[in-house]
Amino acid sequence: MYDQSENAEHEAVTRLFELARNGDTDNCEYSQLDSMIYGRLEQAYGGGAQAVHRVGAIQVQTAAA
Repeated sequence: MYDQSENAEHEAVTRLFELARNGDTDNCEYSQLDSMIYGRLEQAYGGGAQAVHRVGAIQVQTAAA
């Protein structure tokens, strides 16, 4: 669906935002985009001792105390 080019990643984030803004969060496209974007964020910022809190489809990482 989306490759890993910078432009495609930007399009994926934009589309995820559009879906969330319109309340279309209970579908396959939203789930796939959410998973892909979260995976890329983990690659870029993941690792180390961080706590992950999940609320619905939104995940928030905080530094471990």
